[in-house]
Amino acid sequence: MQILDFMWNNITGSIPKEIGNITTLELLLLNGNKLTGSLPEELGNLPNLDRIQIDQNQISGSIPRSFANLNKTKHFHMNNNSISGQIPSELSRLPELVHFLLDNNNLSGYLPPEFSEMPKLLIVQLDNNHFNGSIPASYSNMSKLLKLSLRNCSLQGEIPNLSKIPYLGYLDLSSNQLNGTIPPGRFSENITTIDLSNNNLTGTIPANFSGLPHLQKLSLENKKYSN
Repeated sequence: MQILDFMWNNITGSIPKEIGNITTLELLLLNGNKLTGSLPEELGNLPNLDRIQIDQNQISGSIPRSFANLNKTKHFHMNNNSISGQIPSELSRLPELVHFLLDNNNLSGYLPPEFSEMPKLLIVQLDNNHFNGSIPASYSNMSKLLKLSLRNCSLQGEIPNLSKIPYLGYLDLSSNQLNGTIPPGRFSENITTIDLSNNNLTGTIPANFSGLPHLQKLSLENKKYSN
């Protein structure tokens, strides 16, 4: 079996740990159900898994460290659940991961600095969680990243120089407790959205924001800027 697709039903109960025995499985599609319970450690035993899609359920508990063994997985779609705890830093070893979507959960702890080492990561979407600490400075080294969305994540500290990300097209750091000034570097010409609103930023608005050819949304409201 290569595909297990039970999307958009009213399935209740927990995810069976026996799924971890289907070593040929490539797509695990369980989103849009009423699944509860925690993520089985055994899912980390799926050597051919390309996509795990369990968004929009009622899954709780933490992310198993065994998921760091999913060397072929490209898509982690686990948003809109009640997943809690620390994101395991071991996930940074995943060589093929491109989408990491865990927005609208109950995650806490720190953002793993090691995520900057993931060679193919394109999208990090972690809005509406409860992290501690700051945005790691190492995230400015995410050379492939297209989207970084960390809205309403209880993040503090200064914004790292994310203008070093060459293809970044979407940046949302709104509704945190970020402070300090906006780094002066020029963002990628691909960027369409910069939302830094509802933080505690000070200083001047960088002049080079006006020269971004594809910028559609720039939101800085509720801050203490000078011209």
